[in-house]
Amino acid sequence: MPNLRRGFRKEADEYAVEFRKELGLEEYESLDPFVLARHLDIPVHALSKYPSIPDDTKQYFKEAGNSIFSATTLVDGIYNEILHNDFQHPNRQHSNITHELAHIILCHPSRPPLLNGSCRNFDSLLEKEASELGSTLLVPRAAALYAIEGFSELLYAAEYYGVSQQLLRYRIRITNAMEWARNRRKRY
Repeated sequence: MPNLRRGFRKEADEYAVEFRKELGLEEYESLDPFVLARHLDIPVHALSKYPSIPDDTKQYFKEAGNSIFSATTLVDGIYNEILHNDFQHPNRQHSNITHELAHIILCHPSRPPLLNGSCRNFDSLLEKEASELGSTLLVPRAAALYAIEGFSELLYAAEYYGVSQQLLRYRIRITNAMEWARNRRKRY
């Protein structure tokens, strides 16, 4: 997997903080991806309600194919919209939607999902950037620190932020929030 460019994580955190300000939230507060998408004028459609998808396809992604499709950005010129699998766990949906929002925010070029021969069209650097920004939108540095200091258990913090414990632990580790919290306790 390629490395993120120097300063990318700082830039991602700045996006997360700026969007919270625009939405009237504190840096540490929970961000609803659906609200952010509306703020950015990006429609988000649930797979279960998308009119042009046949019922048997919806049923497949609800059951056997649930883990196969998470979300995608549909592009028509400069118009973007997100289609997401609303049959997945709500925390996964949050992560999926912020991942797709990250592609749009970062102006990643659209590309067909499959290459000739049905191989997935995948750019590992663009996917890594979208994953990093997506998780940062959900849990920026201030939120990771608040998760350590403001909750008795990470389970409760994960519920508050609408993310998996795995994603929350990743953000705590990558932001060095435990060390920040230790240093703050030493000062008081």
